[in-house]
Amino acid sequence: MKKLLFLTAVFAASYFAGHAQSTRVGFTAGTVFANYQSKAGGVSENLNSKTGLTAGILVDIPSGKHFSFQPAVNFVQKGTKNEQTSGSVTEKVKLNVNCIEVPLNFLYNAGSNTGNFFIGAGPSLAFSLSGKTKFEDGTNSTSENIKFGNGDNDDMKGLDLGANVITGYCFPNGLFLSVNYNTGLSNLAPGSSSDEKLTSHYFGIKLGILLRGSGKK
Repeated sequence: MKKLLFLTAVFAASYFAGHAQSTRVGFTAGTVFANYQSKAGGVSENLNSKTGLTAGILVDIPSGKHFSFQPAVNFVQKGTKNEQTSGSVTEKVKLNVNCIEVPLNFLYNAGSNTGNFFIGAGPSLAFSLSGKTKFEDGTNSTSENIKFGNGDNDDMKGLDLGANVITGYCFPNGLFLSVNYNTGLSNLAPGSSSDEKLTSHYFGIKLGILLRGSGKK
């Protein structure tokens, strides 16, 4: 994994140097609808999605007329929630995880005089910064910090390799709207048990601006 990240960084730096004149920087902010899927003992459980915030910075590096490489660094609030009622008692559980995510998107761009449509995909790597689980039963409320790591006593692994797909539209002034879907490929369940599996996914909507934009990405 470290070797792959090193090679990707070298490639990105070389690519950036070769296209520095046409490279543009952009900023994004938006909303994500996140969830986790768990599997234990052969039984899968997909809880309710949770709304979170995202914001980040990206670099758009053109390659020819229609293609570009777009790495980014984003803050993403992931999580899930669940609610169960037994008699007159309703129990609520919320999981909040704050992440730094690095997507490496390769885009196809179809430009026109009125703007630019783009679509693409690429790998992503997410690093968990902090997390908290909150329990409520209508009377009591408790919260616990999530412990990240790979050991049997940890709650969740802190590193998540994923895949990202994205599409959107950029206007001539550099303002753009994008939607993306990110699915985690890593098993985030810690410990040595092969029966447990935990994966993340989210759908995002973002508004952004490309500086020095001419509408063509």
